Amino acid sequence: MNTMMKRNPDLFGGFMDNFWNDSNWFKPELNSKFSVPAVNIKNSENEFEIELAAPGLKKEDFNIEVEENVLKLSVNKLAENLEEKENYTRKEFSYFNFQRSFALPKDLVDTENVQATYADGILKVLLPKQKELKESVKKITVQ
Repeated sequence: MNTMMKRNPDLFGGFMDNFWNDSNWFKPELNSKFSVPAVNIKNSENEFEIELAAPGLKKEDFNIEVEENVLKLSVNKLAENLEEKENYTRKEFSYFNFQRSFALPKDLVDTENVQATYADGILKVLLPKQKELKESVKKITVQ
């Protein structure tokens, strides 16, 4: 008589795979530190306002530049964490960086008077609009 047995390879296999492979014991934590911060952009009569969510930073961590009608916001930060528990010590370095670029409307933003503040994890960049727009229309005479 032939007896057929059903084999269930996943009875403990899934548990062991999850135990050894899915834990965070041997791999670095991948979280929001490696994502691009969210922004809100407001357009009012007198200015543009950009709010960038970047909690846990200091105002000195930001680099803000305007070059050829492009606003560049960036952060490069090296963080060192030290955790000590009983006889166990873990020291980790993490490097956090991002860059966001925004094309500014040509001749509309007064780039000489851009201001930035950082409070409560929000970087706020104010881009005032030009009081008088430069002449962008060039008249061409027919010859």
